[in-house]
Amino acid sequence: MILLSKVIKAPFARTCTEQRAFIQVKKMLTDMQPETNEHHHEAAVEHAQMLIEQAEQQAVSIRQEADIYYASVQQQIAEEQRQWEEERSRWIEQARQEGYAVGLEQGRHDGFQQYTEAIREAKQIVQSANEQFYHMLQSADETILLVACKVAERIIGERLAENKEHFLGLVKQVIKEVREHEEVKIYVHPAYYDVVVRQKEELKALFSQDVHLFIYPDETLAETSCIVESPFGRIDASVDTQLEQLKLQLLERIEGENE
Repeated sequence: MILLSKVIKAPFARTCTEQRAFIQVKKMLTDMQPETNEHHHEAAVEHAQMLIEQAEQQAVSIRQEADIYYASVQQQIAEEQRQWEEERSRWIEQARQEGYAVGLEQGRHDGFQQYTEAIREAKQIVQSANEQFYHMLQSADETILLVACKVAERIIGERLAENKEHFLGLVKQVIKEVREHEEVKIYVHPAYYDVVVRQKEELKALFSQDVHLFIYPDETLAETSCIVESPFGRIDASVDTQLEQLKLQLLERIEGENE
């Protein structure tokens, strides 16, 4: 009986740590004012680019290993089929020499059964290899997306820490969503309360009519949080919330492309 124990097992069943997608989170950065330490910002951006390039190289390596594995499986299937044909010929010749018609028929039957089983196992191996290959590519996409989001989160956090005035860019963005309302409340962490209050008149100028604008400190919020309330609802414009929403949208797009 032919065994498939010699079939090469998947050499690339490891967790991908980088990806091939290149994620840019520019809008929030470009809406902020220029940072005071340009050299530090460039270093952070270069580091982010280096991480993404390394992830892309790793993804290419994964695909190459998958191609090699797939080819080895196909070659092993062909070799198993060739060996079975040789054994089948020997069985038939032996049955003829011994003159056992029943044995010959049984040999043919057993050989056909073994051949059918070998083909079935080979197909399962190929199908499993394909599924594993595409699963690895999908995992690589998700990993590089998470890396890019972490890099973007760190860069934004560094810019806000260096110059709190950048936080006003975030507040101005969300005001554009409620500029038609006559009463608006803004809740920020105490760390940024003074910065926002000092620019209250500038913020009021963004509205399309006279507005009752109230700004409150809220120590229960995350430091980079910004909550805006109007008669029509509540908007969470926190940095973490926006990055999380962006990450979920991109993950949904990746899953849709891989279906």
